[in-house]
Amino acid sequence: MGHRSTVSRPGLNEAFIVDTATRDRLVAQEPKSADLLKPFLRGENIKRWRVEPDGLFLINTPKGKVNIDDYPAIRNWLLPFKPDLEKRATKQEWFELQQAQLAYQSVFAHEKIVYQDITAQNPFALDRNGYFLANTCYFIPSADPTLLAFLNSKLCWFFLSSVTNIARGGYLRLRSDFVVQTPIAAIPKREHARITRLSNTCTDNAAARLSIESAVAHRILDLALPEQRRLSRKLEEWYDLDFGGFRAEVERVFHAEIPIRKRAEWEKYLSEHAVEVKRLTAEIETAAREIDAIVYRLFDLMPDEIASLEASLAGQY
Repeated sequence: MGHRSTVSRPGLNEAFIVDTATRDRLVAQEPKSADLLKPFLRGENIKRWRVEPDGLFLINTPKGKVNIDDYPAIRNWLLPFKPDLEKRATKQEWFELQQAQLAYQSVFAHEKIVYQDITAQNPFALDRNGYFLANTCYFIPSADPTLLAFLNSKLCWFFLSSVTNIARGGYLRLRSDFVVQTPIAAIPKREHARITRLSNTCTDNAAARLSIESAVAHRILDLALPEQRRLSRKLEEWYDLDFGGFRAEVERVFHAEIPIRKRAEWEKYLSEHAVEVKRLTAEIETAAREIDAIVYRLFDLMPDEIASLEASLAGQY
């Protein structure tokens, strides 16, 4: 259980990993380019119950599988990098990925469980969109919501923290050889539908919450100058600010005031969306607690054992 992605060890990431604007330009120049441009995740894009893509794409040119002259737009994009690509230590054509494991390519295109390799919390999420993965990611070739629920449970985190390497700052190194040791309880039929529903609630609500957070974040950037394209941590967590705090943070970060005539509109907009974000968050937390309770029962944990386990994880959830 758990495979390392090595598809993104191409030697020169800036050559093979492109943003959405570049992807769209390459496809506009030559529609066939879309065949090689795969949606792409890095480790930091994977969070508990959700993926947060950055709009990146991988130019997927595995060894011996692509005639680059059939893709002139991508060939021309890669040509400026050719001198450096030819200096790579491993043997492949200059335009080919350095380590694109063909055995995994068909799996990437399907739903799967993904997780990052260095994390301070259960990092397991369902990839529903067939992302290719950076070498800071692992994946499990399954989209089973009951497995996802167990992997994101407190009991699983407790187990993983007891067997994995601890990195600086208390982060865990979730190598596949650690994750594969995870004991999985048999789920009785009477519990299967329930834990599936709870897992899907967490995944669906996390996706809905991310959609709201992203939409509001993009609107907040309308208050910034063109060169100011990043939000502060407080503005990223706008739903935790009252309107006075929001205005103060906008002024601090963007050196701009929200126009008086727009303030009532902004306050209403933020308030309505904050209520929805908090509702979705509460539903995720409730479902996660129910999942934990089921997992404890499946492993026959006694109340004192549960209390001890949860005390040891205090502050991590």
